[in-house]
Amino acid sequence: MIKNYFKTTLRYLWKNKFFSLINIIGLATGICVCFFALLYVHFELNHDTYNQKADNIYRLVTDIKTSAGTTYESTSTPMGPQIKATFPEVKDMARVFMDDMILQSNPNNAMKEEVAYADSSAFKIFSWPLLRGDIKHLFNAPCDVVLSETAAKKYFGNTDPMGQTMFINGKAKCRVTGIMKDIPYSSHLRVDVIFSISTLVDQDWESHWTRFGFYTYLLLQPGASPDAVQAKLPALVKANMDQTEFKYQLSIEPLKKVYLYGNPRGHRTGTSASGSITNVYIISIIAVLVLFIACFNFVNLTTAFSLQRVKEIGVRKVLGASKYQLMLQFFMDAVILCLVSFVIALLFASLLLPLFNQLTGTIVADGIFGNVQHVLWLLALAVVVGVLSGAYPALFLSGFKPISSLKGKTGSSGTGLILRRSLVVAQFSISIFLILATTVVYMQLNFMQNQQLGFQKDHKLVIDYQFSKSINEHTDVIRQQMMGIPGVGLVSLSSSIPGTTNNQFNTTIENSKGEKQQQRPDVYFMDDVFLKQYHIDLIAGRNFQKNTALDSMKTMLINQAMLTSLGFKRPEDAIGKHFKQLNHTGEIIGVIKDFHNHSFLETVQPLTIRVDSSHLTNITIDITSPDVRGTVDQLETTWKKMLPDVPLVYFFADEAYNQQYIAQERFGKLFVCFAIVAIVISCLGLLGLSAYNIAQRKKEISVRKVLGASVMNITLLLSQDFIRLIAIALLITSPISWLLMRNWLDNFAYRINIPVWVFISSGLAAMFIALVTISFQSIKAAIANPVRNLKAD
Repeated sequence: MIKNYFKTTLRYLWKNKFFSLINIIGLATGICVCFFALLYVHFELNHDTYNQKADNIYRLVTDIKTSAGTTYESTSTPMGPQIKATFPEVKDMARVFMDDMILQSNPNNAMKEEVAYADSSAFKIFSWPLLRGDIKHLFNAPCDVVLSETAAKKYFGNTDPMGQTMFINGKAKCRVTGIMKDIPYSSHLRVDVIFSISTLVDQDWESHWTRFGFYTYLLLQPGASPDAVQAKLPALVKANMDQTEFKYQLSIEPLKKVYLYGNPRGHRTGTSASGSITNVYIISIIAVLVLFIACFNFVNLTTAFSLQRVKEIGVRKVLGASKYQLMLQFFMDAVILCLVSFVIALLFASLLLPLFNQLTGTIVADGIFGNVQHVLWLLALAVVVGVLSGAYPALFLSGFKPISSLKGKTGSSGTGLILRRSLVVAQFSISIFLILATTVVYMQLNFMQNQQLGFQKDHKLVIDYQFSKSINEHTDVIRQQMMGIPGVGLVSLSSSIPGTTNNQFNTTIENSKGEKQQQRPDVYFMDDVFLKQYHIDLIAGRNFQKNTALDSMKTMLINQAMLTSLGFKRPEDAIGKHFKQLNHTGEIIGVIKDFHNHSFLETVQPLTIRVDSSHLTNITIDITSPDVRGTVDQLETTWKKMLPDVPLVYFFADEAYNQQYIAQERFGKLFVCFAIVAIVISCLGLLGLSAYNIAQRKKEISVRKVLGASVMNITLLLSQDFIRLIAIALLITSPISWLLMRNWLDNFAYRINIPVWVFISSGLAAMFIALVTISFQSIKAAIANPVRNLKAD
């Protein structure tokens, strides 16, 4: 009996090849999208869960409250050791300092590398398995380094790296003492090179409680209460940190929540990765919507085409088939179709997984069976969709009387018509929302990337020389040599450039009331050329002056955001006001126009600028020649002659600035891919329904044609019902879409206003797509020979 059911199902699917193909492709695509969304959501929600002790690991963080607001900082060197020594709840602690430096194992492979300094206890707290090396003697000395498998291969190839020497910034030597497995991609801390913390930290750091930049992780004793640890932190702060000028507050964050829920706490030289729980919600919702469209399609087409089987039902009943047998046949037809779609979806996913990893910018999964649970969920989903889509024909059509069935009468076509129309409206409501949302997402991304930044970033090559004294002690000579190269314009030196991370220091500045106001602003150090080179406007006072002793330490420039925070109404009023920063005192000599040193995701923050050669690490070079490659080659030649011991590592300022938007760009691409898939699936459903509708109205079309109706008249007649349904979908979707996208835009400091034309164009786009989809079938029916269709069946 089962074998007979199976044969009948195959014959039915083969007889209706067009319908079957549309149904299989549509549902397979929806399942594939849902599978990728599951991979992405699982990857984001399970950051850091690979750590075996994750439930007992907490990150220590500092909030600094100033008159200008709250600054989110990491921790300082002594905090972790002090907590471990005095808190019995804490079993162990580890400090990690993110940095970047130029590494090389030979003269020809110098590369700028993201690195970390860490306590050896980090390998006990985190699940970072050592492949080579002894954890007890891992970091016995400064400049001991552990490499990941990837880094070891990159710098040493097939040579054994253990005990080998590497060079830091072209000079300092370090010794490889261990090889570890690559840290998983689902880690908020991910580096390939880890140095002993003694490479960086000296005795002065160990006693400086407000010298931030370290991520401190605490491993609590099994069963220890994190609330008990949190309750003891205020007393620790009070005993060790002066609260007179700034209010410090320590707290602990569960490791599993750091990536998605923790505030970004950066440093000039690097930061841990952070995600967006909002984006996780959005991708989840879109995936569900795409799956709904695919399922709606499947149910819609299955119920529509099942009505063609009424005569078959009558014949089966006359031959003795029971209602139970007919129901089983209908359920089997639908479930088999869904299972075929499921298998094809897995094939799609396997082929597209590398592209999906590239789209997300990380390795979300190595293979489709990496998490079998996801595959089983989708298999269950396919079976459920099959049962639901088979329910209508199984329960409704199987109950027809044989005589009515043989006459081709269904008796309740109105109910089926309402169901199909409702599903079409639901499909296109989702499609219109996705068209509109995609438009808004790209408008916002374009807005952020093309607004006036307050500075010029094009045609600028930047060399990161890692604070080399060979340069900082001979800046004038270096600048003159660079400017002597054909194709080179202005040359400046600075601690940071717009788009890269920068320092924040405790600063006291005289405000408009003559009071000493404490802040923790962004801080730049630069020479007298930087403002001119980057086209940053000075709106009051003067710039730094070259070779002026006074400007070496005792002068400061501030931006408009700082001016506002100090309460000054006119830029000129701030000139001559006093400051204290890093134990240096002096006065404000100028006010610059605000420029976006960070992305449009955040407002422009108060900024101070000073001259201090010890903090300089970037050389910006204007490239004026169209032959960029030739100019760079000459630059490399000159550099090797001047500074043979300093590796040349460079990047371009515009690329560095745009790198801030890479996460948003990837999200936008992921969003638009899912949206396109949803629209394509909707069109497949519309194509199938239009074909079914036309098949049902063949004789009507022929009669109209015989009576003189034109091809255009018939095409419009066949299209108007669908256009009406899409118009209803637009009316339903528009207010919901506006509300949802406004909430999404609230995440941005600078954002667009959604114009009315976006709603109109989204609706017109949906109608145009629908017309193109059904026009082929409609025109084909309109030009068909009416005589053939008017013949009796």
